[in-house]
Amino acid sequence: MSRPGKFGKSSRTKQLKQLRRRKQQQAGNVLAWDQVEDFLLGRYHLVQGVKLPAIVDATVQRFFSEWLETALAAGPEQIQWDVATVTTATLKRIGNQVPWQFYAVLSGQLNHWEKFLWREVPVVPLATRRQLTGWLAPADFTRVLAQQLAVNLLTVSAVPVTASQRDQLVTSLVAADRLQWPAVGALFTPLGFRVSASADQETSQWLNDLQALTVSDFH
Repeated sequence: MSRPGKFGKSSRTKQLKQLRRRKQQQAGNVLAWDQVEDFLLGRYHLVQGVKLPAIVDATVQRFFSEWLETALAAGPEQIQWDVATVTTATLKRIGNQVPWQFYAVLSGQLNHWEKFLWREVPVVPLATRRQLTGWLAPADFTRVLAQQLAVNLLTVSAVPVTASQRDQLVTSLVAADRLQWPAVGALFTPLGFRVSASADQETSQWLNDLQALTVSDFH
């Protein structure tokens, strides 16, 4: 069974916090460092989220929140954010706290999310603007997702996670630079996924909604 875990804060709580922060923002003001996450999450929801199905919006928002926490952890002195590096580190931290469907949802949203990132992050009104590097091409993102899925599977299967084992599994999950979701689902579904009893109601509902998605939803 996949390792349970409480993944992120309630998105509703975050949205309310975002609304309060946006009301506090006046045109031309410099944004405080601790406001960056809420600012960008709010921008994403306004620009992209309203166009997406609820489960997709919630999934991308939660991933983006974790991504921003990774990037911001480097501190305000770190001017450049490497998209590929931050994405890989974020997915590694998320690991098995989510079912495999989380990764399937993300795989279909890279193009829109990354375009938003490159457009919006450099213009966040900080005293020193951030710079993005390391554009994540679709084929590269596929491999990053496949590698994390392989590690997740080996971990819950109590198999030693070696580079060789991981690469063999990645090869079986990817064809023509695309993840083969029927293969992914066939491997993960028998292992099951349990939502942590400590997860708040909204997080539990989100994780259960993710689990309800089937391979046919990702064709």
